[in-house]
Amino acid sequence: MLVELTTGYRDTNADELAWSMDLGPRPALAIRRLGLAPFLAELRLLGASHQVAVWWFGGSVSSALSAPRRILVCRETVARLPQPTVPLPRAAERDLHGWRYTIESDVRTCAAGEFGQCVAGIERRASEGLVGRHPGRPSALTGIVIRSWTRGLWWTTWHTYPQQRQVVTTLSLLRLE
Repeated sequence: MLVELTTGYRDTNADELAWSMDLGPRPALAIRRLGLAPFLAELRLLGASHQVAVWWFGGSVSSALSAPRRILVCRETVARLPQPTVPLPRAAERDLHGWRYTIESDVRTCAAGEFGQCVAGIERRASEGLVGRHPGRPSALTGIVIRSWTRGLWWTTWHTYPQQRQVVTTLSLLRLE
């Protein structure tokens, strides 16, 4: 789903991104919930940041949104956060009560023509998840795509920074140990 965000783009950069697994829900500019049996995923755009929350409910996709017994497995936040924070790592792992969480990140500075192609590629994936575009800065995007597999979930996120032609990509994996 491609959404036009209502908040203007704030000039920031990839170096300001922090990572947390301990924050509660942050105020979101856009939210999309997806049932990916036996999980419910909530994708939240926080401007030039994101939050992904995953609950396990052990049922069918049709019961995901109304399941009375959902268990929060993880909540990943990549955002500009108040101090103290952990900078976005190149790679990290966590044991989450029987689940294994990993994240990898990459910051890429694109050539001028290449940056526009990267932005177009992210926009093409909007139907697979949630992509937000800032008013007045169409190349300033935040996007999340999430998929299930036999042992868990994986998701990819993108944060674009047009002033530096940077694309920050994260790949996260949540699997049952």
